Amino acid sequence: MVLQELKTQNQFNDLTRAKIIAEMHRISISFHFWQDQGTQNWSYTSLMGGDKEIVLRSFNFRIVFDEERAFLINQLWRDFYQLYNNMKSQKTNPIQFEIQAKQWLDLFLTPSQGEPNTITFKMGLYHPKDVTPYIHVLVHHLPEFMKQHQKFGLGAFSCAPVEKKNHDQVSAFFRKTMKDGGKGVERKSAIFEILHYENRLMYFAQKGTIDKYSKPKHIHVKN
Repeated sequence: MVLQELKTQNQFNDLTRAKIIAEMHRISISFHFWQDQGTQNWSYTSLMGGDKEIVLRSFNFRIVFDEERAFLINQLWRDFYQLYNNMKSQKTNPIQFEIQAKQWLDLFLTPSQGEPNTITFKMGLYHPKDVTPYIHVLVHHLPEFMKQHQKFGLGAFSCAPVEKKNHDQVSAFFRKTMKDGGKGVERKSAIFEILHYENRLMYFAQKGTIDKYSKPKHIHVKN
């Protein structure tokens, strides 16, 4: 969102990119921008988990924003980092976590004040449309999960299966469906085709049909 804001304000230039890289190096993160030759779009280094945590707690947005706005974004990122640590701890009070999560959402949705393009205008942060499903779960469902399953620790739960399922169905859409195409009676919903494909897989797996037939062997004949 920060990079998109810089682009919207026409501030995503060589100087800004240099400042971001310098700040990343200050907090010991290897980070680079590069421009794709074909599309001319700017890409950047994808950060892994540990590097993301360092950025959340240490990156200073005063290098690219005025002091007032940088304070808001810095606070938003630092408070999220605190929530991240609290939700991993088995000692965290779920009720207190719920309060902190809602306070963080209020900060995320800080509204703008005053008339745009005037001296008194104060730009807020983000809008309700910017709230992602993950933010919704963090604020409205995670405290309940903590109350019920805190003895296991949230580390026992993972979104990896859901992400894998999404990946499989996206792959099936492009490789094993007509993408909602076809004419007349041949036209089928891609969702129906995916479900039909998965039902066949489950049927053969349950019946053990897949294991009954050995895979064909390829024989190479040399001259």
